[in-house]
Amino acid sequence: MFRSQSAAKVLKIVGAGFLAAILCSCSGASSSKHKIAQILLQYHRDGRFSGSALLGYGNTIVYEGAFGLADETWKIANTPTTRFQIGSLTKQFTAALILELAQQSRIDLDATLSAYLPNYRRDVADTVTIRQLLGHSAGVPDFVRRPDIMQIVQQPATPKEVVSKYCSDSLEFAPGTQFKYSNCGYLILGALYEQVTGEIYADGLGRLTARAGLTDTGIGGPRAIVPRLATAYVVENGQPIKAPYIDWSIAFSSGGVYSTVRDLWRWRKELVAGRVFGVGAAKELFAIRPFGYSFGWHVGRTSQEQLRTFLTSDYDAQPTTNTGNLLLASHSGDLPGFHSCMTMFLDNTWTVILLDNHDSKSLPNLAAEIINAVLTPTPEARSTIGP
Repeated sequence: MFRSQSAAKVLKIVGAGFLAAILCSCSGASSSKHKIAQILLQYHRDGRFSGSALLGYGNTIVYEGAFGLADETWKIANTPTTRFQIGSLTKQFTAALILELAQQSRIDLDATLSAYLPNYRRDVADTVTIRQLLGHSAGVPDFVRRPDIMQIVQQPATPKEVVSKYCSDSLEFAPGTQFKYSNCGYLILGALYEQVTGEIYADGLGRLTARAGLTDTGIGGPRAIVPRLATAYVVENGQPIKAPYIDWSIAFSSGGVYSTVRDLWRWRKELVAGRVFGVGAAKELFAIRPFGYSFGWHVGRTSQEQLRTFLTSDYDAQPTTNTGNLLLASHSGDLPGFHSCMTMFLDNTWTVILLDNHDSKSLPNLAAEIINAVLTPTPEARSTIGP
């Protein structure tokens, strides 16, 4: 719907969200900030971005803004405080909860699954370790690839039911020998968390996010009233319609969390500063591992020339080794109507957070374009952004 609109019509439709972006981008007369706003606006006009964006440098927000509508029916604009389902960005929170259990000596990351989930199929549980589940090298098949996945995700299920019904197939390969992204691995970790702690995942998440000072991050059922939660849309025959219904109980510890760009920014700051688990734990979360996946994050080195490929990889195959000068932690999320992308430079410089509610599927490309823009700033911008 955005391709044929003039700039004036875009301004009218986007309303407060667009104004927030422009005001933020132009303060301080920074040409680089203006350039970021123009990149986002062009993606929005092309129908490739409708949501919230935040760009940070060090511990400072350089740019934040929002484009498009959180609710098409009521014409409510997206803002930096709009909540979005973040899909697989959920995995970083699940990994953090599992790491916390390890810090408390309640689990051993190198122990097999059978030590903590005695009811899981024994032949698999005796060979798969917790660390392998965290790094997608366990060989557990991913139920998202099933042809009936859209029927599955519309039915409520408890974590135990999800694991027993959809995540208990035979392994695809010997654990620890390959990398293959698996949502089931993180669903099993969520069930493990509940088994070990005796509390539901939502309660553990709430305690963790409260400790980090997050106020807009949580997980709720499909009938829960979540203030400021954007509505998800997909495009059919060139027109936006509401995305298919999903019961979030199915996705819980793998993709069921909602958040905002500001909360994810705060989460990043607290993790890096060591105020959530300690500095040593932060190093564990963002360590470079053999298959390029750490605790809920893709972590590795790349170059500016290969950045787009690094961010847009679907990670179904083991990432190629790259010795570039950019050390990144990144992840994206993909749900019907909701998309997310978060990229952090591990030298504590740039962070890009993008959340979308119009099924754009372009966020890794958008993140790469934004990063490339700030890595090669104009002479005027060098005095206002970064070193």
